[in-house]
Amino acid sequence: MNKRGRTMRFLLVLDQMFNVLLWNGSQDETISSHIGRRIESDKATWFDKLVCKFLRVLEAKHCIKSKGE
Repeated sequence: MNKRGRTMRFLLVLDQMFNVLLWNGSQDETISSHIGRRIESDKATWFDKLVCKFLRVLEAKHCIKSKGE
């Protein structure tokens, strides 16, 4: 397991917090993982798709690759 630095762990916590606040998701899941599952089950909204499109700048197919994170 790769050890994450303090900054990355802080960003992960923020990501999980906004998943709870904005998407009513699990506190143990990131936004991109939550949206990736919604896309695969055809329950994604236009906003979910917009967020994934933005995240593609960081990594191709980021939302699908991050499922389970």
